[in-house]
Amino acid sequence: MQFAWPTAEQAMYRIQRLRRLIVLCVAIPVVGLMLASFVDPASLPADRATLAALAVAALVVGHVVLFPNVTLETLALSLAVTGLVVSVPWIKAVALWAPAAHQDAALVILITFAVAATGVAMALLQIALSAMAYAGPALRLRLKTRLTVPCSPAVARRQCALVPATRRGRVIAGEADEDGFFDVAVAAVQHADPQHPDRPMIVKADAKVLESTETQHDVMLVLQNGSVTVTSHQFAAAAGGCTVSVADMPGDFTAGMHAIFWLTDQQSDNRVEMTDIITGQEARANGLAHGVSLLSVAGALLSPRAPLAKRAK
Repeated sequence: MQFAWPTAEQAMYRIQRLRRLIVLCVAIPVVGLMLASFVDPASLPADRATLAALAVAALVVGHVVLFPNVTLETLALSLAVTGLVVSVPWIKAVALWAPAAHQDAALVILITFAVAATGVAMALLQIALSAMAYAGPALRLRLKTRLTVPCSPAVARRQCALVPATRRGRVIAGEADEDGFFDVAVAAVQHADPQHPDRPMIVKADAKVLESTETQHDVMLVLQNGSVTVTSHQFAAAAGGCTVSVADMPGDFTAGMHAIFWLTDQQSDNRVEMTDIITGQEARANGLAHGVSLLSVAGALLSPRAPLAKRAK
C-alpha cells in the first residue's frame, strides 16, 4: 500500500492510539539529554538540552503520525537521533581542531557525516530491536480490552463474531467442513505480497467456533505455523449501545511481541476498525493505514528504481 497523507482526524487518532509508544520514545531523549547535560553542562547546557529534547519529541510525534505501522523504526529513530544530539557538542569540539579558516567547513562536513551515520545507526538498531522482539519462547498471556459501540448487542455480535461464510471488512471466512473448521483470510493492507507488490498480503488461518450464544462467542484460530489462538467476545447492553469485551490468548507471541502489541494498543485498534465499519465512519484504524516507513522512503529517494517498462528493456 502506497504512502497516504493522514487526515486531521486520522492524525489525532494515531497520536491517541500510539500514546504509549510516543511516551516511551520521548522519554528516551529526555533522559539521555538531561544526563548528558548533568555530566557535562559546559558542552550541553540545560536550556539547550531542553530545546533539543522538545525537538526530538516533535520528530517522534511526526514520525508516528506519518508512519503509524513501523513501531520498531520509531524506537530506533528515537535512540539514533538522541545519540546524534548528544554528540553535537563533541562534533563542534573536533571541528575546532581544523585551522581557523576551515573550521566552518569542517563543522559542516562532520555534521553531514554524523547525520549519515545516524541513518545507518537507525537501520542497524531497527534490525537489532526486531531480533530481540521476535526471538525467544512463546509467552501465553491473556490480552483483554473493552469498548462501547453505538448499536444493539445483536448487531455488534453480527459484526464482531467470526463465523463461517461471512465477509466483514478485510476478513473473509469460508464454509465450515464436517468437523466445524473453516478457512479465514485477512488482508493485511499495510504489507504488500512479495510475489505481487501491487496487492496486499493475505494472512490465512483455520478457525473453529468453540461456543456461541447471544452474549458470548468463542473462536479458535490455528495459524499456518501450527500455533493456536483463542478469542472470546462478550456482548452486553449498555447506556448508548453495547459493551464488547474481548479476550485473546495468542499462541505464538514472544515477550517482545506482547510489548509491541501493548505499545501500539493493537487490540483497541482492531476494535476501532470494526466500530468504524458498524457506524459508517471514515476509516481511522492503523490496521488499515499504509506500512511505508521512513527508511523505505529514504531508500527510494537515494536509490530510485527505473519504471518497470524501462527495466524490461
